[in-house]
Amino acid sequence: MDDKKIHELRLYLVDYLKAYHLDDFRLEKYRVKVDIKNIYENYGFEFVNYLEEEPKEAVNLLEEAYTEAYYSVKGDKPHFVLSIYNLPDTINKKSGKVVTIEDINVETHGRLLEVEGIIVLATKIKMALKRGVHLCTSCGEKKIEYIEKPFEAQFEPVCPKCAQNMMLLEDDSETKYVNFQELKLQQPLDLMSDPEEPPKFITVLLENSPGFYTGRVKVTGIPIKIQRNKKVPMYDLVFSGIHCEPVSEKLESDFTENEIESFEKIAKNENVIEILADRLIPDLKGYMTVKKAVFLQQVKGVKKGNKRNDSHILLITDPGTGKSLSLRKIAKIPGNVYGSVNMASGVGLTASVVQEKTEIGDNTYVIKPGLLVKANGGTACIDEFATNKKLHENLLEAMESQTIHISKGGLNTKLPSECAVLAAGNPRWGRFDPNVSIMEQINISPPILSRFDLIFPLIDEPDRTKDRGIAHHIISIHRAHLDKSKDKEIDLTSKVIDDIEIDFGFICKYITYARQLEPKITDEAENILTDYYLKMRKGVVQITARQLEAAIRLSEAIAKARLKTEVTCEDALEAVELINESLKETAFDPETGQYDVDKIMGVSKKERSRLTEVYDAIKDLGSIKDLVLYDDLLEALKMKETILKEAIKKLITNGDIDEPKTGMYRII
Repeated sequence: MDDKKIHELRLYLVDYLKAYHLDDFRLEKYRVKVDIKNIYENYGFEFVNYLEEEPKEAVNLLEEAYTEAYYSVKGDKPHFVLSIYNLPDTINKKSGKVVTIEDINVETHGRLLEVEGIIVLATKIKMALKRGVHLCTSCGEKKIEYIEKPFEAQFEPVCPKCAQNMMLLEDDSETKYVNFQELKLQQPLDLMSDPEEPPKFITVLLENSPGFYTGRVKVTGIPIKIQRNKKVPMYDLVFSGIHCEPVSEKLESDFTENEIESFEKIAKNENVIEILADRLIPDLKGYMTVKKAVFLQQVKGVKKGNKRNDSHILLITDPGTGKSLSLRKIAKIPGNVYGSVNMASGVGLTASVVQEKTEIGDNTYVIKPGLLVKANGGTACIDEFATNKKLHENLLEAMESQTIHISKGGLNTKLPSECAVLAAGNPRWGRFDPNVSIMEQINISPPILSRFDLIFPLIDEPDRTKDRGIAHHIISIHRAHLDKSKDKEIDLTSKVIDDIEIDFGFICKYITYARQLEPKITDEAENILTDYYLKMRKGVVQITARQLEAAIRLSEAIAKARLKTEVTCEDALEAVELINESLKETAFDPETGQYDVDKIMGVSKKERSRLTEVYDAIKDLGSIKDLVLYDDLLEALKMKETILKEAIKKLITNGDIDEPKTGMYRII
């Protein structure tokens, strides 16, 4: 572009900045963000073309224009860092498709792009030299060097007058440093062309970084090459970042009028939750209660201060019931992340600080966000959850307070993990036994188990009629992938209800739209929830305030899923019913015919009372003789032998008593 055209562009940009960035001037903002799409929509086509052809020169021109515009308004020189974002489709599309991390290759080298990714590695912020003032100690000549790649080895400049090496004046007023951070981004599952492929990564070298350590971000920058071995003409592609910002959920204004109209129309259907829940995981036959719970988990409750609005769900599944399939499907919802405990360490679920060699070649401490941190704002889908009990210790803080504290290697920060947990695992002995407590069947500690709002077993029981339906469904799915008529017949990919085509994309948008609502709990709904809590606290049943909090979250999620502004008594009753369904499967005590939350932990209230009775008897009889005989114990307690033997076995396992000789017991 010739000088005359550049001068005209500068004048246009000065006028544009004075019109749209007066608040930045007035507030003397240090970090200035310029919306390129807005420039494009305000007749700045030529600048956008220039930005596409010569991105570095165009950004420099924009900085010069900002300085000039600021000076004309304030009469002073600004102190600022400028970044650009929100690129128009004319720049950020390749063959009609928005560019993603997997598209970064030789064809996109040197182009200005905008990509989304999940941070999987982050260094601490460092200082990088951007503009250096050098002095010749022999003749006193000064020279300014602009450094394009501060992350590559730099050579001392030579004096143009006397050919001597020059010295950097580190503290000179013209010497400029920038904040510098290295990030490694993983392409989100929902943006991959083939989600079954291994994830794609890109390293981002981010100038002027305020510090990003976790979450999903959108980065504007230019793919550049780095040569590791100067003797070999091979290069690594990295992303030179100009701007980075967290990706938040779509705002209401981002939805079209037609989309909002469709949402409101389907919400009027009294079975809207069941319809969308079933369509969310159409591959899974049956289990409607579980599908409904998982759908409501995605909608979330209402966020209030430090109260979590996320529901945690645990699925204890018989082999072959489709847990991994379900978790992977839920992980495709934007913001959600899938991971398997078999492939992770404890810190791999939360976060870690490790020393690692980075792209710029130095060994430094880096933050590696784990699964729950990556899923911040969404759902962490954790497979094979019951296989490694040691890993669960790291989850307590993350699941309850939804934060993870990191302090190591000069990195001291608090990472957000505001996500729901959808965990699934197989029972210890292969299949779920409703007559045995959950604690005895899965390898999960009581504190972690108590963090789950809902626990559901997915049981595979032989039933000829049901099995025939499942077999037909599975075979139909296989046929539908290759036969469009079969797909239409079983509504695998989409289904038309109330003249609205409901597919996975529609449900994701509906969930995002519903999440924005903040329905208020009515007096009637409060009475329902209060009565439920008081009723369930009577007698042997001992639900805790955690179950009440879970009921509140579910009530709000149900109201949001129906696009309501209030949580009514119907919503509260539906939430109570869902919790009762979970308790029926996991906390029903057949001896009393009532729910007992303690049964989940392995000991019902009645059994705990029985253990105390046996323990006290051994203690009393032991005061007379050191060792208590089994026959004396049986006579004193008047219990059935099977019940007494089971109680003794549990007391020995718990370490309350021991059996130094066969049939003889004492208190430890």
